[in-house]
Amino acid sequence: MTTEAANTLVKETPSSVGKDLTPSSQQPEIVIQRSPSPSWREYPHYPVVVVTGLLAIAITVAWWSKTDISVLLQTAAIRRGQLWRLLTSVFPHVDILHLVFNIYWLWVFGTSVENRFGPSRTAGLFVLLAIGSNSLDFALERGGVGLSGIGYGLFGLVWVLSKRDHRFRTAMDSRTVKLFIAWFFFCILLTVGHQYSVANVAHAAGALLGILLGFAISTPKQRPLLVGATSILVLFGLAAATIARPRLNLSAYGGYEEEQWGYEDLIANQNQEAIHWLRDSTLYQPKVAGFWFNLGLAYARVGDTAAASSAFARAHQLEPDNPQFAEPSAR
Repeated sequence: MTTEAANTLVKETPSSVGKDLTPSSQQPEIVIQRSPSPSWREYPHYPVVVVTGLLAIAITVAWWSKTDISVLLQTAAIRRGQLWRLLTSVFPHVDILHLVFNIYWLWVFGTSVENRFGPSRTAGLFVLLAIGSNSLDFALERGGVGLSGIGYGLFGLVWVLSKRDHRFRTAMDSRTVKLFIAWFFFCILLTVGHQYSVANVAHAAGALLGILLGFAISTPKQRPLLVGATSILVLFGLAAATIARPRLNLSAYGGYEEEQWGYEDLIANQNQEAIHWLRDSTLYQPKVAGFWFNLGLAYARVGDTAAASSAFARAHQLEPDNPQFAEPSAR
């Protein structure tokens, strides 16, 4: 089937948008095959998908070539206002499997969406899915890289629309649904088994956002409610990734990046900046004596005796037998 023929089959009719297109139990079951994706030679028709894919490939290759792309990655600097990292971190990929998988499904789902909605709306959708999925992943875990959050978001969107919007009727089939669900749980097993670190929260958040957007698009009467729910989820993710992250983060490594940066600021005698990072580190890891001790040093250097004494006392309380913390008042 050619792309043109596939597009003819899914021509929009006003009465088809918003209806559940799942066959009823009284009708013979119709097995829907996913229509073929466009040929790579049709790339001029999909500028958003192509540019996104090319940026991912170029930045990934640069990263593998030891080019410094740290300004694009998710770090604790997000909590200091560098929110662009929640978007730019979608471009680097860890290895070839990671890159090829994400680029392939970006093309499959992304072209379907861009064909129906156009470049502007598709670009906005990509940004929303990237920021929404990555903010929640960074809030709860260490953060990651790759297009997986967008990929799962597009999957959730197209899955819903394939059942409720005739334009997308052949954009999804049951095998693809089973593959993405199986891959989701397989990635969780890899992470739990410490075989491969996967941004599972980004997968889940992306899929949830895509599903909400799919229902918002295909259910006009419920659209304000669904758009509101989507907005709340994204805003919650941003707040959780910034203001509330120290108290919400579930990673065992939470706070260690902040402590390292605070320690480096101490060495550089940038004590006020050190206080900011080290104070954050104690919020993540309130039971690590060394974090409190370094915070006490920073306070002492800026002349805040009361705060320094409190931090030293906390370090001593946590490790009373450690001679380094035995006499906090003498520090």
